[in-house]
Amino acid sequence: MVVVGLVRFGLTVRGVPDETARYASMTAVILAGCVYFGTRRLPWRQALAVSYILVLPYMAVELAGLGYTWATGRPTVFHAPQYSFGLPLRVHFWGHLVGGLTWEPLFVFLVTMLIGRIAGGRRAG
Repeated sequence: MVVVGLVRFGLTVRGVPDETARYASMTAVILAGCVYFGTRRLPWRQALAVSYILVLPYMAVELAGLGYTWATGRPTVFHAPQYSFGLPLRVHFWGHLVGGLTWEPLFVFLVTMLIGRIAGGRRAG
């Protein structure tokens, strides 16, 4: 997650267009984690912990990217219009901080559990 995020950050800081930098997708890494851990059918407490483990590095990179944009005024892929819902930068930053500790890991948890349900099979651990 951190490596993909750093690649994304490096691309955007070097001026690579957002249309290209977006392919260094941290969301794709989270989704791959949901599929992997979902198919392992972890007990719900472990799946919840994994959800935080998947989201927290993403959140750290996202906040660093938004913080860079906020501090320098240089546009980056992290605050591109298609990802910011038209919100001011400070609201986008604080929204990610709050969301990264609350609803985002919960959403990842629900997706992971749903994949586990669909996958069926034996439960891990």
